[in-house]
Amino acid sequence: MIARFFIILFRPRKRIEEIYLNYSTEHLFDNSYIIINYRFKNALWYRFGKHITLEKQIKIFDLKNFDKEFDFVVHGFFRSRTYKLKFEPQLSINNSTFKTTFSNLNLKLEERTIPILTHSLIKCDINKPNITIPDIKINQPKIEILKTTFNQNEFI
Repeated sequence: MIARFFIILFRPRKRIEEIYLNYSTEHLFDNSYIIINYRFKNALWYRFGKHITLEKQIKIFDLKNFDKEFDFVVHGFFRSRTYKLKFEPQLSINNSTFKTTFSNLNLKLEERTIPILTHSLIKCDINKPNITIPDIKINQPKIEILKTTFNQNEFI
């Protein structure tokens, strides 16, 4: 916040400018989330009702734990702008228990035998599989680093 204060202090224009403020008031349920997407130039901090924040991009609130109508105040360098935000949930979900019933359900199950895919003269047995793991050996070549000593005159 101190860095923001000094950045705004040395700007020639110190008034608060709204870059964008987006929020939706449509299709709200009683337990919806409010998403407020905002950006202001020359703002130091923001206040959503009683909640103060320094975040400057997006804010998400739970509608059942937050006020339905509140003031959104943008504070700047000895200036402030106030926006009144109102959210009225008009939709609700009926989540009562329900029971499903089936009527006129007729199932006819037929039992089919599995066809034999081998000829009767060919004998096919399945035994326990044998797993053989070959020995794995890793040969690492020796690495030699040849170094020569240089003095400063030879290097140049």
